Amino acid sequence: MRLTKPFIRLPLQFDAERLAVEIAALGESAWLPHPQGNQGNTALQFIAAHGDPANHATKGPMLPTPHLERCPYLRQLLASLETVVGRTRLMRLEPGAEAITHVDTNYYWQERVRIHVPVVTTPAVRFVCGDQSVHMGAGECWIFDTWERHNAINDRAGQRIHLVIDTVGTPEFWALVAQGERQFGATAGTAIPPRPLPFDPSANPVLVTERVNQPVVMSPWEQRWLLDQLLAEMDSARVNPQATRRELRAAVTQFQQAWRAHWALYGDTPAGWQQVERLLGQLEQALLPFDQRLRLPNGMSVTEMIRQLALRPAFNPDLAERDPAPSTAPSPAPIAPQRRRLERPVFVVSSPRSGSSLLFETLALSPDLWTIGGESHRVIEEIPGLAPADRAWSSNRLEASDADPATANRLEQAFLEALRDRDGQPPQVAHGLRMLEKTPKNALRIPFLAATFPDAYFIYLYRDPRETISSMLDAWRSGRFVTYPQLPDWTEALRWSLLLVPDWQALRGRPLAEIVARQWQATTTQLLADLSALPADRWCVASYDQLVADPQREMERLCQFIGVRWDRPLEGPLPLSRHTLTSPAPEKWRHNAAELEAVLPLVAEVAQQARELFGRPPAVRPTPTASPTQNPPAPAVLRLPQFESTARGALPELLEMAGSSLLLSSRTLGRVVLVRSRQGQVSTLFRTLPQAGAIAVGPRGVAIEGDYRLWRFQNQPAVAQKLPPEGSHDACLLPRAVHYTGNIGCRELAFAGDELWLASAHFSCLAVLDAEHSFIPRWRPRFISALAPEDRCHLNGLAVAEGRVAYVTALGQGDAPRSWQERRLDGGCLIDVASGELVASGLCLPSAPRWHEGRLWLLESGRGALGVVDLASGQVETVIQLPGFARGLSFIGPYALVGLSRLRAEAELPVAAQIEQPLCGVWVVDTRSGQRIGSVRFSGDFSEVSDIALLPGLAYPDLAEPEAGLNGSSFVLPTAALEEVDPRLRQVG
Repeated sequence: MRLTKPFIRLPLQFDAERLAVEIAALGESAWLPHPQGNQGNTALQFIAAHGDPANHATKGPMLPTPHLERCPYLRQLLASLETVVGRTRLMRLEPGAEAITHVDTNYYWQERVRIHVPVVTTPAVRFVCGDQSVHMGAGECWIFDTWERHNAINDRAGQRIHLVIDTVGTPEFWALVAQGERQFGATAGTAIPPRPLPFDPSANPVLVTERVNQPVVMSPWEQRWLLDQLLAEMDSARVNPQATRRELRAAVTQFQQAWRAHWALYGDTPAGWQQVERLLGQLEQALLPFDQRLRLPNGMSVTEMIRQLALRPAFNPDLAERDPAPSTAPSPAPIAPQRRRLERPVFVVSSPRSGSSLLFETLALSPDLWTIGGESHRVIEEIPGLAPADRAWSSNRLEASDADPATANRLEQAFLEALRDRDGQPPQVAHGLRMLEKTPKNALRIPFLAATFPDAYFIYLYRDPRETISSMLDAWRSGRFVTYPQLPDWTEALRWSLLLVPDWQALRGRPLAEIVARQWQATTTQLLADLSALPADRWCVASYDQLVADPQREMERLCQFIGVRWDRPLEGPLPLSRHTLTSPAPEKWRHNAAELEAVLPLVAEVAQQARELFGRPPAVRPTPTASPTQNPPAPAVLRLPQFESTARGALPELLEMAGSSLLLSSRTLGRVVLVRSRQGQVSTLFRTLPQAGAIAVGPRGVAIEGDYRLWRFQNQPAVAQKLPPEGSHDACLLPRAVHYTGNIGCRELAFAGDELWLASAHFSCLAVLDAEHSFIPRWRPRFISALAPEDRCHLNGLAVAEGRVAYVTALGQGDAPRSWQERRLDGGCLIDVASGELVASGLCLPSAPRWHEGRLWLLESGRGALGVVDLASGQVETVIQLPGFARGLSFIGPYALVGLSRLRAEAELPVAAQIEQPLCGVWVVDTRSGQRIGSVRFSGDFSEVSDIALLPGLAYPDLAEPEAGLNGSSFVLPTAALEEVDPRLRQVG
């Protein structure tokens, strides 16, 4: 919900110690993984959809779960809010974890405020909202603006547990909010003293929980209210071109008029449902030309917000509870058949612990595949009738008969709402999407999935049964894979883990090794039988061993079969999957050899069947044809981000001569790129780093800014020696630290000696970092009167000369919020830091000041120009004008390396009039002659270079992404400590 202040503390104080005691009594089994799979995040639900503690949906009646009955003080807390209570849960962060920066964009939160009551916390825990952050103390009661980007960060030892309550509010609740303490404003600190709520042993309040939260068919009045809010915010964002806004408004108005007319005819009755789907499909098509062209002030895409708030929640036939009288209204015109929203989905099936997570996470790198980010346990089991609890706890087995039309439609819709591409972005179209899915329980659901998705492909992952059963044993013992902690009549010491097989009751009282062996046997027997019943061109077999030994070849083979592209080389070993317990090794199963020896005869027959099937190559992929009821997929459906690089001229020679490589970033693509050369051939290595922007190279490593964070990378030569092919790399940059700055608009980084400095555009200052604060302001221009996150002058560049920060660039000289935009084409300036005096002014979007060989250089980005500054006169002499928006500057001797970006559609800059087709890449300029002598150019969807930096002395490096498995298996110790390491493992580098 939007609020006028980022944070409001309500005048209530709860007994956090009492809450912690009640929560601890629930036990660890009550906690479940975060619904989006965020690392270090777990949840425990007290009020949930249909009262199911495992149901994280925001649709359906919100009812108490069994956990709430065991927490009397927590019930008193909820009652004291005097409101209708919606979804309520505990959110737990492990040490070092965060909630991930995001905006609550779902329809559910547009009219629901989110209440936080910290239960377990430390002073180091920070809650960030927009440009502000607070520490929420234990037992306090807070609300905040969920429409702003926000995050919770726990970077110290100890868990953080918050009680999180969603509510639409009541007059009594909003009166309480009116008495709360506003943060960060003129009224900050103005509030009545908090009222304590002690535990009352005699109290047993009745809670009022919400029962209705989404419409069957959205009324035109609610729709207009939602859309009017979005379009008003769109207009307030100055970056949005007026013509584009006008065109989108016209398209939305036409849809609203049609929706209003339809409602007058049918209301929300089933007689009009077919036409409802048609109108929503028309809106989806109308939005496509505007995708990624318009933004809200909080950074979200306007078209995606229209989809989330007014398109996807507009029609929920599963919520209808009545059979209305036949309509007497005239029938609509015949509607052309709609093509399927999910086309030819791909399901990876195998017994548990076969390595399917590794296959899934690798195959998900295809640019043509979409996933829900993890496994679909809850997506499937939240649908009534599909969970074991709804089927007398028989098993996870689902038949084709379970795929009735309503269930199939609901499952497809649930998948669609959660789909993301390989970069974590939601789809911009609603039809023709290729989904990749992996859930071990699906090994027992093949007939159901094949009936729900008649054009689906299945990939069976084969792994040596000894390795698989051994890993299943380890999983049971770890306690991390418990699936049904309250399975009726299961009284064994270890709670039921992994999938629930038919006749599981017969395993009670048996040794664990036999339980696991029978689990594998039942799963594999059923899986092989179900696959054999499918057409031969609908499924294939993948090899776990081949995936580990030669992932590139295996991916190309599988992608050819399922008909998707594979566009990235796998140059090293695959990172460990998120579900890996210990590093894989061919003989790792032998630590369970004694137990396996006793049970392998039980599975020998089906193991032989699986071996006979193993090695079967994929069938020749059939040419997809559109069914008579489907239109062929539009080409735009499969057009996802793709990019290529081409090197020209002297760049390879220069890099090899300098024994160096080039590191560049692209904020829009969330990538960093290593440009390397060997024997005259340039190699570009792409690595994912969210919103990667400013780069600095210092004496102890590399710093990269992105997504409100600064990553510090350090070269580990010993690790580089082990990267395949052996001996090919001379450096490996591993992440060693991350610092959360908040949204300060960091636009440039530079090392002055060992100290890292940054230019904050939002706070109009230079700053440094320490271990306790977001940032420490050190300097700001004379014309900036105070620190404020208002982007007054857009301070965006800094230059270091002789070990000190010497010069900065800014896009304006005003002291009002975003005042630099008033003269963005000629208001730029260069400032001497020591004196505070202007050195040069009248510049067109200056950036990247650099002190090199006794001279000061900079870019005028809006002109695509590289210039050198005459410090005496303040004149900037243009050395060369280049074909693109110039950003990022580095040097190799007399040669300048300049980053160029293609112009955004709304850009009205001098460079646009100077060239026909702006380019993207890095250009090499001989500063002595002003001539271009080489480049590396990017094509496709790579349109923006954010920064570039030379990596001196690192000729052929690699860079490990923060989540890469390499970080978990590489250890750097002090030299003295290496003496204590086993000599077989020791390597000094």
